[in-house]
Amino acid sequence: MIEGMELRDWVTISAIIIGPILAVQAQKLLEASRTKKQRRLNLFHTLMSTRASRVSNAHVSALNMIDIEFYGRHFFGVKFQTSSEKSVTNSWKNYNDQLNTKYLPEQFPTWVERGDQLFTTLLYNMSSALGYNFDEVQLKRDCYSPIAHGNLEQDQHQLRKALLEVLAGSRALPIKQFEGQGNETLPENTP
Repeated sequence: MIEGMELRDWVTISAIIIGPILAVQAQKLLEASRTKKQRRLNLFHTLMSTRASRVSNAHVSALNMIDIEFYGRHFFGVKFQTSSEKSVTNSWKNYNDQLNTKYLPEQFPTWVERGDQLFTTLLYNMSSALGYNFDEVQLKRDCYSPIAHGNLEQDQHQLRKALLEVLAGSRALPIKQFEGQGNETLPENTP
């Protein structure tokens, strides 16, 4: 030891040096935790706001981020996941499995009903993990989707399908000639 310095002097010097380092590290951990919670909240908000339009790009992108945002943590190469994170990822796996299940046309209503149930369970588990107090009926029923939106989506689907059929040559483009049209002669100077 250096002459004249006692153990308490060394402890004081160490605290002066290590204290700010530990404070910065603690601040980084708090900021990382806040950022992670905000990403999870954004994901949940997206799923809630698009739950009536589940084929939208935003909805599908949010679903595909669940595994990343609720993955858990790694400590020394070992994955640790809280029970709430596990319930979210398991709910997503079940819903994803349903979405990727093939069905016959007559099974479609049953397939949709099961999908709705699994999606509601996913939202419920996410809301619980994020500290919301929603019940499953509220998550399933309390959303607004105007009939006009559904009609617009259906019209756009039909238009895309018809256009693709015309372009593929499997459907003719209907042309109608109205009475009195097409029989006139053009003036001499008209190209």
